[in-house]
Amino acid sequence: MRSLDALFSPRSVAVLGVSRNPAKLGYKLLENVKAYGYGGRIYPVNPSGERILDLPSVTSVAALPEPVDLALVSLPASAVADAIVDLAARGAKAAVILSSGFGEVDANGREAQARLLKTARASGLRLVGPNCMGVYSAPARLNGTYFWDLPKRAGGISVVSQSGAYGGLIFRHLGGRGLGVARFVSIGNQADVDLTDILEFLAADADTTLIACFVEALRDGRRFLDVAARATASKPVVMLKGGRSDAGRRAASSHTGSLAGAYAVYRAAFRRAGVVTADETEEFFDAIEALAATPRRPSAPAIAVITVSGGPSVVAADCAERAGLAVPALEDAVRSALRASLPPFAAVGNPVDLTPQVEPSRIGDAIKLVFDQASIAGAVAIDVGLDIPEFADALVAEAVRTSKPVVAFATDAPAVSERLRSGGIPVLAGPERAVRAWRALWLAGRGAATRAAQTVRPLAPDVTALLAGTRGALPYDVARRALEACGVKFVREAIVQRPADAVAAAETMGYPVVVKADAPGLVHKTEVGGVRLDLRDAAQVRAACDDLRNRAGAERFIVQQQLAPGLEFLIGARRDEVFGPVVVVGAGGVLTEALGDVGIAVAPVTPADIQELMAEGVRARLANGPRGLPRVDVNALAETAIGVSDLILSEPRIREIDLNPVIASTSGMIAVDAVVVLD
Repeated sequence: MRSLDALFSPRSVAVLGVSRNPAKLGYKLLENVKAYGYGGRIYPVNPSGERILDLPSVTSVAALPEPVDLALVSLPASAVADAIVDLAARGAKAAVILSSGFGEVDANGREAQARLLKTARASGLRLVGPNCMGVYSAPARLNGTYFWDLPKRAGGISVVSQSGAYGGLIFRHLGGRGLGVARFVSIGNQADVDLTDILEFLAADADTTLIACFVEALRDGRRFLDVAARATASKPVVMLKGGRSDAGRRAASSHTGSLAGAYAVYRAAFRRAGVVTADETEEFFDAIEALAATPRRPSAPAIAVITVSGGPSVVAADCAERAGLAVPALEDAVRSALRASLPPFAAVGNPVDLTPQVEPSRIGDAIKLVFDQASIAGAVAIDVGLDIPEFADALVAEAVRTSKPVVAFATDAPAVSERLRSGGIPVLAGPERAVRAWRALWLAGRGAATRAAQTVRPLAPDVTALLAGTRGALPYDVARRALEACGVKFVREAIVQRPADAVAAAETMGYPVVVKADAPGLVHKTEVGGVRLDLRDAAQVRAACDDLRNRAGAERFIVQQQLAPGLEFLIGARRDEVFGPVVVVGAGGVLTEALGDVGIAVAPVTPADIQELMAEGVRARLANGPRGLPRVDVNALAETAIGVSDLILSEPRIREIDLNPVIASTSGMIAVDAVVVLD
């Protein structure tokens, strides 16, 4: 059997902790195994040896007549260790420990959990849990959970939940929406089998067509990325992440560290792997429903909003733009053709409001015109209280003809809702929900980022020597040399010890200049008043040096050519505890903390990764050159980001890198400050 076949397709099941008392969980567990029609051999384990639920019980694990594929362990925590020893000795293949009182409790619980794992690994026994709600497998007709009223509905959705209670919530919501579950497993503390293991199994599982996961934490982020990318190549994966607080993360030494929070990194990793990320429970269920309802995936993030009901279409269009979707205006020829067939007060721009007065016979031609525009990749349809079957029929026909997906919001229109659902169009309970569900189709259709083989530049021997034996924040000149070796361009500058030398450097490079304080441990110069701008003669340079020595403790002075005004960006990297090196790009300079506008990508990065990040948020508006400023050379920005990525990948001791600001100039992207922090 494959590693987890014993979990999902067992030929025999032992239930440990069975009681004759119907109020006990062990009784309910055995009852569930029987009630759902499991056809394999069932062995209740109870010291009395009495019949329970018409099944003869076995007095001990050692007395089992065969090595079982799966053991369901529902014992007090104090009895679990001996049970696992006995199961391992008897040759069991997998055990689900539903008992709690282990790693989730305290240090003693963690030690006990570690002993369970050591015992299991020595014999090849796979453990699920502890502290979980069990396993369900529809193909095996197995309900090995504490849930006693699970909906028995056929379907291809498989669910992995770190939380048992949230797993039950997922089960009930999917059943309430008419969606069937193929497999379910609550993984609890993940002592052995973790989410990535289950994901790997489900990716190859013919009975699973969609994977939905509630995750609180991952252990090996890089392995997860590889497995999730393989999974999303063949079926959608939807994730809801719990535990988003960064409160437990160590203090960051740079802007990069403070802005690249844990949840933001998870989102970046999910995007890299082609996983659909939901921020809320409602969005999670809507994404699952939409992905299960239709196999159609959009070719671009661009929708038409089509309605017969007016106002909600505006809300949908607003939500689409906030969600990163385009709502492109229709072409002049399309608008003219729509005006010719619709009432004169119809809206034909996008959103397209056919109006309640539209002739039903004209709806099909009008919707066809919209779907035939090349820039439209699908539609969100809205119907409030107008039960016009022709509206639904036309949407279904065009979705089929063009393979452009449609998601709908319809209320008080039962015939329309029924025809849409029958035609494979999901119908959700709000315009914003419909838009976000359509976005899930787009994200799932993209799949994992396709990546060419990435060559990371090795550090030059002299740079490696500079970093050897150092820890904490590198001296500025060392940080600069390391980054320059990776292709980062810096402003023209000189580092000197005396004010007289600062004046000489300024006159060599030409006024105006910037003078900065330099001293061991001085990371954020502006926070201690360690920067003087726009110095235009020797007297100003001398005065600046004297002031920086007195106020900021400067031991040396950095004299820099003052660049012409340009847009300022932050480019950095940090080593995430789960996913390893990640790269951060965002608004820089004085806007860094004020806006907190950053995009994150898992390293190594490509030019395409950086271009995608720069198309989001405030960064996109900055890159387009606001208020007459020149457009930013995104290719040059990408080269800088790749250099930062190369450095943190090449030196495992680097914790954070911060280039802030990097100024967009006529010479490309020019860094004027750098922080590199080593563990």
